[in-house]
Amino acid sequence: MLFIIYLLYLIWAILFKFSFSYEAIPYKRQTINLKVFLDPAIYSPPVIREKILNILIFVPFGAYLYILGCRKIPVGILIMFLTSFLFETAQYVFILGTSDLADLLTNTAGGTVGLLLAYLTFKASGREEKLTKHFAVLALAVSIMIISGTFILKMV
Repeated sequence: MLFIIYLLYLIWAILFKFSFSYEAIPYKRQTINLKVFLDPAIYSPPVIREKILNILIFVPFGAYLYILGCRKIPVGILIMFLTSFLFETAQYVFILGTSDLADLLTNTAGGTVGLLLAYLTFKASGREEKLTKHFAVLALAVSIMIISGTFILKMV
């Protein structure tokens, strides 16, 4: 259930840019940016902040994948890549923002970090059943904080 709520949050964050209506969505354009990290504009503070947030917002995705049974790291990375690719494609098709190759890479990197953190935590513990419950409680708390924080920031 938490994973579904998290996925809905991702859809709202990535496709709708935290907007409550289609009219309020910023950056409605149908473009593809393939420059990755070669464009000097990508090193401006706002863009760097966005790339860091792209990484952070996908960390839970990797952890959720591991908790839900995706134990093979390459398979998890592929799932995250394809999910991010789906988001970037939807942005292009529905004119919801710039489809960006750098976003695809940073989203996948964030999910990979989450997957590896969960993998290392579970391997170090050796008590998978109990740890799964702790991860679920932690995921719930973090999800509530992120979603509440987003709503509060959006309302201010």
